[in-house]
Amino acid sequence: MPASSPSSPPAADGARDRIARVAAALQASLLPLLAQLAGSPPRPMRLTRRDPGPGLDKSLASRLVQAARAESPAELMHRVPSPTGLRILIERAQFFADAGLIARTAQAVEQFEQLLDGLPGGRQGLDASLGEAQDSIREKREQIARQASFKAVSFLFGHYCETLATALFAFPSATPGRVDLLEVHRRVGLRRLTATAQLPLLSLYSGRYDAETAPLDRLMADVTGNAAARAAADFIVPEASSQPLPALQVVEEGLLSTFLLGGGSVDVAPLKITTAFRLLRAETLAQTAPWNLLRIYMLHTPCRRLVRDLHLADGLWPDAFPQIAYTLPSPSGAPAVELDPAEPHYRRVNLATRIEQRPPGEAGYVLPGVPDHRDTLVRLLQRAGQDPAGFRGWRCETAYPVPLIEMNLGLRFRGTPPG
Repeated sequence: MPASSPSSPPAADGARDRIARVAAALQASLLPLLAQLAGSPPRPMRLTRRDPGPGLDKSLASRLVQAARAESPAELMHRVPSPTGLRILIERAQFFADAGLIARTAQAVEQFEQLLDGLPGGRQGLDASLGEAQDSIREKREQIARQASFKAVSFLFGHYCETLATALFAFPSATPGRVDLLEVHRRVGLRRLTATAQLPLLSLYSGRYDAETAPLDRLMADVTGNAAARAAADFIVPEASSQPLPALQVVEEGLLSTFLLGGGSVDVAPLKITTAFRLLRAETLAQTAPWNLLRIYMLHTPCRRLVRDLHLADGLWPDAFPQIAYTLPSPSGAPAVELDPAEPHYRRVNLATRIEQRPPGEAGYVLPGVPDHRDTLVRLLQRAGQDPAGFRGWRCETAYPVPLIEMNLGLRFRGTPPG
């Protein structure tokens, strides 16, 4: 059974109770005040007009109306302007609203300011606390934080990508009882911002090919299954990449292979680079455990849009469905540990994730904004000897993903509970 979550410490419970009291006080006074000033339901233009009207600026008026339309006290606290903005409202409302209501609102604003002063991080700490209790608030704040970090990380890394899309296909291997994985990586709108920036396109652990020894499991090969392929040109897809092709290197470090776009010049035009590889005998056909981790992704390139697709051959693991978990990387030098998404862990990162079922077959390969995506995947599957129409799939799409966080993509099997 999954480990139970530890109970909240008394200090956390006290902070939540105080937030709830302040939220109730603001809701009880601010909403009637806005009703007197802007009607019911409130309209921003009634708050921005003068004579008669408080004459607020459009930004403040919009936030106040959004707060008034909140469906819960927690959402009101998330949407309400700062104490400074609320005091501007109070000052401008002196001649247009009931004096007693204004006084109660001023008292609630004072409590709001004291709450923010007492919370670590102020408004940021408040939103973090609210996000623990309400997913919609957390997702909105998470989106804002990811978008803000994108520009900073792109500057630090010296490169970024508009769309990064991967497609992972699992199908029975030529070796009985085993499953092969075919993976396609597409970078669309890749830009180098500094001439010295080296762009690692993907890294993976793979076995070594030795024709004189027994074949290794989870052996890296090209799309056709040739395990002797080792040059970068063996893994790049020219017809789905920019022309002329950029110089691509494969850096071998132990069992780690990294595809690298070396330093050169600042890219005036955005690049499109598609790479594909195959892992032979990567998984066992018979699955007895409740959970199987297929891939651990580490995002090296800041991007505006990340798309991860998973496709299973028809008839393969019919009771399987995907699950995704985000974790901090393993401690340096420590062996990789497979973490079950159903189990709590200190490395777990709480990032919002949605997985959608794709239409079966080729219709599931369509990616809006990337016109050649379906055709590219169809051609690669045909080269791998697979029927493009014979797969069922799922998609996870994220805007402004967090780089250098591990994304664990695996399968849960129905009828086998976790633990």
